[in-house]
Amino acid sequence: MRQKFFFSLVSILIIFTYTGPVIAATILEINNFQPSKLSERKLIWPDWRFPSSLKRPGLKDDLIYPDWFEGVWDVTSKIEGDKNQEPILHSAKFIRNTSGNLISDREYNTKSFALSSKTDGFLSVKNDPKSPNRQFAKLTEDRYLETKIIGRLQEKINNNIFITDELILQILHTPELSRVSQVETLTVFEKCGSNENNEINLNNFNICGEQFQAIYNQPGQNFISLPIKTEKYKLILTKTNDD
Repeated sequence: MRQKFFFSLVSILIIFTYTGPVIAATILEINNFQPSKLSERKLIWPDWRFPSSLKRPGLKDDLIYPDWFEGVWDVTSKIEGDKNQEPILHSAKFIRNTSGNLISDREYNTKSFALSSKTDGFLSVKNDPKSPNRQFAKLTEDRYLETKIIGRLQEKINNNIFITDELILQILHTPELSRVSQVETLTVFEKCGSNENNEINLNNFNICGEQFQAIYNQPGQNFISLPIKTEKYKLILTKTNDD
């Protein structure tokens, strides 16, 4: 159960927590005549291979979200195909940084997910002040989870679809040892209707997400690695009035 919590916590770190400036060239806008690399990678899941073609972000580079993410959202996250796993309900917040770009409120989102998961083993979370790509979650007095983004690609397919793919280095620090793994998470976000007819209103819509995850062995074991574990999640973000 704790191991599943670690991987779930990494998922929320990847999806909703990384903030800061981004180089414009790292955001790909896809038109109807240009194939989407991430759409193609989604199609071959779970038959992924590591390493992938994700670019290593610079120290200050990070993920900028489309304007339609702005505000506070109620998030429902559930592992697809696991009938015994209850959905996790938490909150996610997206705010403007000093440059006016839309970013994720990292500490708020990580704390909300961890507390909502109802799993023992979370005390606090702290961002690295020197880089938006690194975060520390204190699980107990002598155990903490260090996460660092080491690869990223994002694509804006159109005004309604946004895709991200990130590779994270995860280090679980304990008094006995440090356990290292690598987690790749590709997420497809799409505006979806908030009513029974799935109609999308400009001022009233949900965000639906599909998340594809692969966990690889620690770095250096093999030049080309197959996933040791894969999972797929369904996400629904519903806007709240807590802006």
